[in-house]
Amino acid sequence: MQKLAKILVGCFVAVLLFFIVAGALLERVPPATIGVKQNMLGGGIVEEDFATGFHVGVTGVHKWHLLDGTMHFLTYAQRSSGKGSGTERPVLDIRTKDNNFAFFDVTVTYRIKPGEGHLIVMDGNQDKYRIMADTAVNKVLRAELAQLSSEEVYDTDTRLELVKRAMPALTRELAPVHLVPQGLLIRAVNFPDVYETKLRMKQLTQQQKLLATAQRKVEDKQALTEGYEAQTEAQEKEKRGDWDKKLQTASSTNEVEIATISGEAEKYNQETRASAEADYETAVAIGELAMTKAEALRDELRNQALNTLGGRIFLARLAAENLRFKSVTLNSNDPSIPSVLDVDGLVKLLVGADSGD
Repeated sequence: MQKLAKILVGCFVAVLLFFIVAGALLERVPPATIGVKQNMLGGGIVEEDFATGFHVGVTGVHKWHLLDGTMHFLTYAQRSSGKGSGTERPVLDIRTKDNNFAFFDVTVTYRIKPGEGHLIVMDGNQDKYRIMADTAVNKVLRAELAQLSSEEVYDTDTRLELVKRAMPALTRELAPVHLVPQGLLIRAVNFPDVYETKLRMKQLTQQQKLLATAQRKVEDKQALTEGYEAQTEAQEKEKRGDWDKKLQTASSTNEVEIATISGEAEKYNQETRASAEADYETAVAIGELAMTKAEALRDELRNQALNTLGGRIFLARLAAENLRFKSVTLNSNDPSIPSVLDVDGLVKLLVGADSGD
């Protein structure tokens, strides 16, 4: 048990010694911070910017200077934001080109130029580079803003042009302090109350003038649009008339063609029907003639057939079949009446043939 306690105490002492030695040999540079190392035993400032992390730094031998590596804000305003972010200075009071005072709320952003943080410490400006930045920026802004007239101040395009023109000047002025500008924003512009009222009226007049110009342009465009509409409507009517005319012409032509075709069809129908009827009558007449001839030939042939012995026998047979006698009385005393025993005479009487046939 005592042995285990000694081992734990030894581990604790080792870890403690490790942290003590690490703290004595290492220096931590926080995030968004530029580390600058200074050799106290000779050599001065190390010409290197140390980034976030742990770096070799012996306590008592090296001294570390930490600079803000984030974006810096320099604000000129009538009222403080109260947030404590960046550097705040009083509003810029500028005499304009037309000898009026204007109060500008401006914000300038800048940061330490990459790789030149150690130069700020080398120049001994690590505690006053913000003040030096204020001086350089104030100088540039006063020089640039003083070139504006009162009317140009409230013109957005003019202010944007000024910002574009001021950025190179800020870059030149901040370069000796090892800073680089990031942006320039003119947030507000105010004039003294009396002039502000006049200026607002002037701005209102200017806006009304612009509104009237815009209204006139709208009316011009509207008139032009109405002209286009009238022209389009006229062209539409013209086209519609042309197409109606073409349609009517085509319709009339088609009607004439249809009437012609109908007439020709009716004529063909009548001619064909008349021809067919004539052919039919002729065929009927020919047929009737043939039937009459056939009947006549039939009657002739039948008469010829009946005029023979066989025909007479046939007729006699038919007569006999159709003859019905209730009784027959033959007078034997009449010489014209054949005797029943006289077969030839009886045949002659019934058949009508000569006895010599």
